[in-house]
Amino acid sequence: MVPLLFLLHVFFIRLPGGDSVWTFGYLTAQTGESLTIPCFYDQKYKDHVKYWCTGQLWSSCTIMARTDSPQSSSKVSITDNPAQLVFHVIMRNLKISDTGIYWCAVEIGGIGKIDDSQDLKIEVKDAQSVRTVSWVSAKRGGSVTIPCYYDQKYKHHVKYWCTGSKWNSCSTLARSDSNQPVGKVSISDDPTHLVFNVTMRNLQEKDSDTYWCAVEIHGAADDGVYLQLIVMEATAVSPKQGELTTALQQTESFTSSTQQRDGFTSTTKHPTGWAVTMYPSGALTSTTNENLNTTQSPR
Repeated sequence: MVPLLFLLHVFFIRLPGGDSVWTFGYLTAQTGESLTIPCFYDQKYKDHVKYWCTGQLWSSCTIMARTDSPQSSSKVSITDNPAQLVFHVIMRNLKISDTGIYWCAVEIGGIGKIDDSQDLKIEVKDAQSVRTVSWVSAKRGGSVTIPCYYDQKYKHHVKYWCTGSKWNSCSTLARSDSNQPVGKVSISDDPTHLVFNVTMRNLQEKDSDTYWCAVEIHGAADDGVYLQLIVMEATAVSPKQGELTTALQQTESFTSSTQQRDGFTSTTKHPTGWAVTMYPSGALTSTTNENLNTTQSPR
């Protein structure tokens, strides 16, 4: 049976000009934490007002933040970065009740003009047993290290790193119980701090994909969590650390092989050099390659 979320994503009727604003279709976050959402837009919207609203229907969504208004809310803030053609929305102290449909929107202005937008779903969940960044960016030719945190109960389990849009058919790239030759991918487990780190080197745009932090469970389905890797052109400007205040988000943990994402994908080449692979249930919170080196374990 095709997940309802996938049906909503595929068959949702977009507004005119909808290809000019885009983001990931599905985000997950943990209760009590913050979530940073990037909303990309075309060059033609560089000087337009951007805003963030919530509601099942676009025609009646409630505006929560605008780039032309003071940021007085402690719950939601918005920051535009015209140089990168992206605005970031930060939602703080998330609760289960914050689960819902949200919109990245651009004000067009003028009589009879309809604003441009992209919808996404945010689902807030309680803590999961395997946690990592929701998405990470890196420059072409560079390296990135991703921390994968896990609960005490997995301290002595084998950990592994795999890639692919479907959990039950992802391709294993590295395992903690295998020798780690110096190459494209390596994995290092640190049971003392309940984290294993994965390093990927010499990254290229084709490496932009879905990856999984996974724990091997004998006699039961493995446990794992996905993240998205976005590889930028070397000339692209990477996000500033201050704009992406949330380095870690606990994303959806898959404890059953039947709980998998559909393989529908679309790739967008962003004007600033981002090579973005989007999925109906993508998860995102960004951290730059530099930020990862100072990321702290989730509380």
